[in-house]
Amino acid sequence: MKTDLRHRILAERRRRSREVREAASHALAEHLMRKLAVTSTGDLAAFLPLDTEPPLLAALEAAHRGGHRVWVPVVKSDRAMLWCQWRPGIALAAGSLPGLREPVGPRHDIEVFETIHLMVIPAVAVGADGVRLGFGGGYYDRFLERLAAAQPLPEMLACVFHDEILDPGSIPHESHDAVMTQALTERGIVALGGIEDHTPAPTRAE
Repeated sequence: MKTDLRHRILAERRRRSREVREAASHALAEHLMRKLAVTSTGDLAAFLPLDTEPPLLAALEAAHRGGHRVWVPVVKSDRAMLWCQWRPGIALAAGSLPGLREPVGPRHDIEVFETIHLMVIPAVAVGADGVRLGFGGGYYDRFLERLAAAQPLPEMLACVFHDEILDPGSIPHESHDAVMTQALTERGIVALGGIEDHTPAPTRAE
């Protein structure tokens, strides 16, 4: 079921127009900066989006201009994740996963999370109950489990398009799956897990 759902949503992402993506880029930057204003000078962990993912790059640039250090994941050959500091204009190299670009620079482990107050996590979709649908590799689930054993987790937001927030129970929940309490979307930050009412948007691609 997860595989079929993942394929359907990724196909819908590929059909989104350039105009829709440009509007989403500006909106994501605005909503993320409002959220970061609450964390003062804390660092941000995020990701460099693939072409079809929510266009997060402008938001990362705004965070950097606002004085926040931005950290993005680097995937190792053994499926572990390390972290590298990103800034606009930094050299990028091909990552170990198809289409993935990674900053060139020193790699760090979970110690960087001592100063990270907010973490934006990629997702294919997320349920209104907080269940995250990832890309199937389990990278974040394993990393978050290891991070939680070492120190308190930062505030976490799944990054999806608004219509990728699905009805509760739509995504099967397995014991190793990370559960989100918030989602960052082009329409704002949405509370998950029954904290606030949520009205799903139409499920078609805009």
